[in-house]
Amino acid sequence: MGSGKSSLGQVAAETLDVPFYDTDRVLEAQTGLSISEIFNNHGETAFRQLESDLLRREGLEPVAILATGGGLPCYYDNMSWMNNHGVTIYLEWPDELITRRLLQLKEDRPLLAGLDDEAATSVIAPLLLQRKPIYEQAAILIEMTGVFEVDLARLIRACQYVW
Repeated sequence: MGSGKSSLGQVAAETLDVPFYDTDRVLEAQTGLSISEIFNNHGETAFRQLESDLLRREGLEPVAILATGGGLPCYYDNMSWMNNHGVTIYLEWPDELITRRLLQLKEDRPLLAGLDDEAATSVIAPLLLQRKPIYEQAAILIEMTGVFEVDLARLIRACQYVW
């Protein structure tokens, strides 16, 4: 959540001339609802099931960049599935930097929207603790710097190495 998967992934895909998919945008297009509306109207469990179903559906290009929601790898054995059907990349941020980023973006995050900074931080810290071991199962780990050009170059090199 908030790691730059969508923005970095889209630019990397354009640079590498491969398709780009963002699971959140695909779900929004398919349901006609925003991610927040899906959360609010149907709950997190329904949202996680939609994500998992989308991930497993046929029709994605064999070579593409797929940006998933931050929680997608953590449910329904999705990380294992992704590792068995592609190459996963974890954009790893130091906890304090990702927390700072998420506090700036919190109104766009269903799990954080409406919370003050203290309450949001009390949600972020356990999420990071819970999710990190799953993220670390990714095939490739990229240490993020917060400098877009540097992080983008690292992502592009990782993709080129894989392909």
